[in-house]
Amino acid sequence: MGFARRLLPSLGVLLVLLLALLSVALDAAEEAASAAEQTASPRAERTGEAAADADAAEPLSAEEQRRLDLTQAHGADVAEAILAGKVLLDMTTEQVVLARGEPVRKEVIPPDAELWHYPAGEVAFAQGKVSYVSLTAVAPASTGIQSTPAAKHEDAWSNDAVQTADAAVDRPTIRVGDTYVYRSMDLNNPSASLTTRRTVTATTPTVVMSSLNLDSKRARPRTLRFDGQWNLLASRSPDGSGRDYAPALAYYDFPLVPGKTWERTTTETNIQTRATRIHQIAGGVDQWETVSVPAGTFRAIRVSLRTELEDPSTGERTSGTDVSWYVPELRRSVKSVITGKGGSRQVIELLRYRLAAAP
Repeated sequence: MGFARRLLPSLGVLLVLLLALLSVALDAAEEAASAAEQTASPRAERTGEAAADADAAEPLSAEEQRRLDLTQAHGADVAEAILAGKVLLDMTTEQVVLARGEPVRKEVIPPDAELWHYPAGEVAFAQGKVSYVSLTAVAPASTGIQSTPAAKHEDAWSNDAVQTADAAVDRPTIRVGDTYVYRSMDLNNPSASLTTRRTVTATTPTVVMSSLNLDSKRARPRTLRFDGQWNLLASRSPDGSGRDYAPALAYYDFPLVPGKTWERTTTETNIQTRATRIHQIAGGVDQWETVSVPAGTFRAIRVSLRTELEDPSTGERTSGTDVSWYVPELRRSVKSVITGKGGSRQVIELLRYRLAAAP
């Protein structure tokens, strides 16, 4: 009994020691768990940040990269035009190629001009920058390969082309009231443009047209007289001056059939001075083409003339060309490209028209 009394204090001390050790172990476990939690949380945050950084660094699409590159190289306005397939004034040749691709044909106009031909129209350059644009169709340019909208028009017209390519185009049935508004542009001097309205006022015995300059408020109409094939017989100005042509200048020789040719020599007489000049024309009918002008897109037959003008008083001779696109449904040409003395080049396009109804 005495031994047991002596042992109890020792057991109490041992129990206290065991409880203390247990408390220390529990504290250590809690600290370890807390440390593990603190370590795991920043790792998760860094993982999220890395994912966000990865998303931010995702590469641009090809279209986005092209837009960025074009904007950096050419500016925002030109970049958007290129992507939309549009040609703007003052664009460079490089920028036009980016917007529309290479033209089907290039013409050099001395001293420093060029005319690029596209299926959908033309672009003229003066000193390396766009000075005139006649492109009515817009080509998509989101990819590096340029499509040609006019080719779609050609496909759409292909059935008509098969039906009409070998058919003769008869002389037009011209009616009083037929009205055509044209714009004339000198490619060597783009600022010198002219807008005229031509209205048929009589059809017998010859076709008479009133021609008014719409760019001048003081302008008075000139009178033009043609035969029934749109070949010029005479011109008269309000001041009494004018010229007669005998026989008529042979712009056309209906019926028009691809491959047909003709030649004619015409004497021009100044009605006031009686001075004369000699016109020699060699004409030919080419093929059917799709042509776009401000008035619309049409199926037209192309007529090409080689011209020579001689002044007998001086012996001077001037050669040129006159290419026109005749649309049977409109009873008139919708476009002409004329070259003359010194390489001058003039483009005439139909802006709008109104055809008189049959009586």
